[in-house]
Amino acid sequence: MNKFNITLILLLFVSMVSAQTLTLDLGVGINSPSDDFSTGYKAKGINGLTVDAGVRYMFMKKLGVKVDLGFNRYGADDSSIDFKANLTRVNAQLYYNLWDNLYDIQIRLPERLAIFVHAGPGMSFMKPLSEPFNNDKSSNFNVLGGLAVHYGITDRIAVFADASNFFNLGQKQHYEGAELTDKINASMFNLTFGVTISINSDCYYCQEPEMGL
Repeated sequence: MNKFNITLILLLFVSMVSAQTLTLDLGVGINSPSDDFSTGYKAKGINGLTVDAGVRYMFMKKLGVKVDLGFNRYGADDSSIDFKANLTRVNAQLYYNLWDNLYDIQIRLPERLAIFVHAGPGMSFMKPLSEPFNNDKSSNFNVLGGLAVHYGITDRIAVFADASNFFNLGQKQHYEGAELTDKINASMFNLTFGVTISINSDCYYCQEPEMGL
């Protein structure tokens, strides 16, 4: 990740810390890259470690934005040439809470539950860790989308599960690190579990939606 991207992330964070409704989202989990490997290489179906850390600002209970950093490590399965690689991403996403909409169609959910759909653009940075590709880094744009279920333990702390998929646009390397003759669009699935910590005392789980009965 170059200095410009790091500076941009820091500026976004500083500009958001003055917001009233700010949360810190921290998660760990697993990943599964799409089958975009050169001959002889194949990743495990389920890989660890995946880490996600982000700052989310909710304009209201239903709508918000998030800037997050994700880290994925994956490696060879038993039938593959041995390799390991890291893939790091940075994304800016919109978050939309479906909870009120489900109430509108008479689906009753716990008061402290939130179901978010989220999506947004970003950058991916691939770093192979094994010979002969360990010096071949690359970067490309990506688009991420997912579904996250949050449950409030207290007004300030919630636990969540998040299933998301991001698509690397114009990827220049196979996932193990070999250079591509033509750029491709590849994907990686993430499943993370974690905790959300509110930086202020606002409670977005305590307001019941209006029922049009």
